[in-house]
Amino acid sequence: MLMEGCLACNVLAGKVKAPGGVIYEDNYWVVEHSLSPVLLPGYLIIKLKRHCEHLAELTPEEAIALGKIIQSTCLALSQVVQPAKIHVCSWGEQVKHIHFHVIPRTSDMPVGNLVLLIYLRIKKLWNQLGLGKWVSDAQAAETAAKIRQEFVLICNS
Repeated sequence: MLMEGCLACNVLAGKVKAPGGVIYEDNYWVVEHSLSPVLLPGYLIIKLKRHCEHLAELTPEEAIALGKIIQSTCLALSQVVQPAKIHVCSWGEQVKHIHFHVIPRTSDMPVGNLVLLIYLRIKKLWNQLGLGKWVSDAQAAETAAKIRQEFVLICNS
């Protein structure tokens, strides 16, 4: 069941579109590129297909599928973006719907969880002020298409 007013549910319902559309989905989870404006190519979001706010409320089937979807997402992302590191995290504060940010850290980005988050916040602020450059939706969609192709290879192997 989807919840009115929830950003993740609105994306799942097609009211908001991620660049490149759905990259992968199974019975429980969807992988898409982050929404516009895009901060990094390959910044992905994994979200539960039903509205749920707490990991403790996942069904056993959803919980079992989660490990595979995170692993497959990271594998596909590493093949396409070839980052130095991939961070997977979930805050669920602003969007109260179980979702995970999959953030590719390239070698020119700072190392460390807190430092990386500060870097991303500053990069976003610079972009909002016109001092930096957002990733175009076309570039994000192109990256999403390449990751989608990797998912096909992963699922068929």
